[in-house]
Amino acid sequence: MQLPLRRRLSVLLLGTMLALPCPAAAGSGAGPVETRLAEELLASLGPTVPPDAQVALTLGRPFDGPVDAVRDIGLDPRTGIFTARILSNGHPVELSGRADVEVTMPVPVRRIRPGEVIEPSDLTTMRLSLDRAGAGFIASADALVGQSPRRQLSAGRLVQVGSVGAPIVVQRNRPVTLVYEDGALMLAARGRALQEGGVGDTVRVMNIASSTVVTGTVTGSETVSVSGPRLPQAGRP
Repeated sequence: MQLPLRRRLSVLLLGTMLALPCPAAAGSGAGPVETRLAEELLASLGPTVPPDAQVALTLGRPFDGPVDAVRDIGLDPRTGIFTARILSNGHPVELSGRADVEVTMPVPVRRIRPGEVIEPSDLTTMRLSLDRAGAGFIASADALVGQSPRRQLSAGRLVQVGSVGAPIVVQRNRPVTLVYEDGALMLAARGRALQEGGVGDTVRVMNIASSTVVTGTVTGSETVSVSGPRLPQAGRP
């Protein structure tokens, strides 16, 4: 199994924290079987697991032989039970035991309301097991800073994917400028937003002059860019 280059793994073994540089390939080097299995287990979990993940790994039965290669390894996240198939002195060996994977997740330090912009000082981190973290939560503080909640975020609680977005710059039922651009042609019209949104969001807007509802992309404060023939026709005197 090929491991990612330059990735560093933190492996918790029998109460001792080891910071291990990940080898270029699983078959190179040697070391305690627990360390080797922890490396392979983290690599098998893929890029969704942060590089600072920690593994507390315990074998079901002692094994002190050499590890030529790890042929297969898997983890049941519900039970924490792992199984592995290795080669030792050219012979296949089946191993199993318990592996607790922990990751660091960002959480707010205070209640953050919709409309506020998340700052680095609004966040801290907490460690929890991989099965509690889940794929439905944001795992990086960088993905939160500069964003705005779509619903209230509670202190100390994981942030669900989709619960934050670009800061709202178009407010529902507030006036906006509709902009139509086609090459050198640019037309503008007054509109009323039917949805709120941040830069890059798609929103529906009513053209006040024609009462036509169009869909466009928020490009800035109170500005929505639209395409299609209806806006320039409505904007004509």
